[in-house]
Amino acid sequence: MRLRTRVIALSLVAAALAAAILDHFVLSAGAQATDREITVRMKFKGSSYVKHGRGEQLRPGDVLTVRLAMVSPSGVAVGSANTECVNVGRKAAVANATLQCVQTYRFRDGQIVTAGLVKFSALDDLAIPIVGGSGAYRGASGQVTSGAPVKGFDSVDVLQLDG
Repeated sequence: MRLRTRVIALSLVAAALAAAILDHFVLSAGAQATDREITVRMKFKGSSYVKHGRGEQLRPGDVLTVRLAMVSPSGVAVGSANTECVNVGRKAAVANATLQCVQTYRFRDGQIVTAGLVKFSALDDLAIPIVGGSGAYRGASGQVTSGAPVKGFDSVDVLQLDG
């Protein structure tokens, strides 16, 4: 093989390897990541309640669980999220209840866990602490904020990882 052909072949192999590494990062991190930011589009898959009374409103101690599918900004399914929230405020409609929530984002290469107070009627100002992680996200810290709405999705979460 001529030297020029060999250089072109090696360049193509290097480009393919770089693309594969980038593709793995995007698929496993679930993200369009800049620095240490992961953006996921969330799609509601189901929910359930554990209630201590009748009616539509949540009473103190009532529990809400939510299951979500996660999709990257490029449209690739990247995992799932599970949320468990307990009403820690007064009796209120779900949207207005003060909820203590723990959410686990499950990616192919690990998990990220968040915990904090949430009011579904005030998600625009969302800033929930990232309290830990496993696998590729071991020792994760930072915060989750709301991203710009995207048609066809219930929410967009932006995981801002420190360090």
